[in-house]
Amino acid sequence: MATYPFFSSFLDFAPNPSSPISTDFQRLANHRGWKTNSRRWKKMWNQCMNLEYDSLIGNTLSSLQNWQRLCGEVSLGDGTRFGSITKCAAGLHVNIVDLLDARRTGTKVKTFTSIKQLSQYTKQKGKIFSRVLAKQDKLLRILLRVLV
Repeated sequence: MATYPFFSSFLDFAPNPSSPISTDFQRLANHRGWKTNSRRWKKMWNQCMNLEYDSLIGNTLSSLQNWQRLCGEVSLGDGTRFGSITKCAAGLHVNIVDLLDARRTGTKVKTFTSIKQLSQYTKQKGKIFSRVLAKQDKLLRILLRVLV
């Protein structure tokens, strides 16, 4: 049975296991009356992303084999052609929130050919993962991109 660490603390809310995390969060925010981008909304969004990341990925991508698995998930083949984690991640431009959503729903992760495309998409959709949280994790530090 799937667990939803962030959502389980809200007894009056039932997450939809087939929905992206970001969709469930927006439903919860509407239910709770959190205004988008308010201080409360941002605090809860960051907490949600942190807890759901730990549950879905956590430290599982610390080895080359797991990085190769990630490369396969984002349509970079099976990842075996990459000899190091850095080479595997070098040209990888993915939205971290989309990565979590894809892990939860079992769908493909949307990839981008440039940081500019990723930046435009991320800003338009508002799917921003906290830089402070991202810098605390090896995988996220490598996937983190400066938005232009």
